Amino acid sequence: MKYLEDFQPGQIYRFRAEPLSKEEIVAFAQEWDPQRLHTDENYAVAIHGSLIASGFQTMLQVFKPVMHGMMPEIANIGGLGFDSLKWPRPIRPGEALDIELEVSSVTPSKSKPDRGVLAYTLRAMNPAGQVVFTADTPVMIKRRPSEEK
Repeated sequence: MKYLEDFQPGQIYRFRAEPLSKEEIVAFAQEWDPQRLHTDENYAVAIHGSLIASGFQTMLQVFKPVMHGMMPEIANIGGLGFDSLKWPRPIRPGEALDIELEVSSVTPSKSKPDRGVLAYTLRAMNPAGQVVFTADTPVMIKRRPSEEK
């Protein structure tokens, strides 16, 4: 288990998100974000050059390998939201994403000594190395129990 004390600003963790198919993009959009640029390939091609994933699907695609590959090993109490969330470029069918999680700050709580805030920035890049997603995310995590220090 990793605790607040196990993190330092500047640490970088790397992940990879598998590509989405056209069918996955359309199916997600039909349920959650039924805009034509996500559901109608001809319309999307005319505007964006191809079908594009919903920003919400992009966010989930970026967070999935982080949630599966890192968070189960962290003494996480809960997320605190997003300080920023941006989609500077869309993701397209067949694009795998390279993801970096960089620890921004580690702040022990002054009022609750058993916990603190781990803030990190997530960045996802498409195969061309272009940033397609960024988010600044604080999470509340436990500090190492005194008997383990």
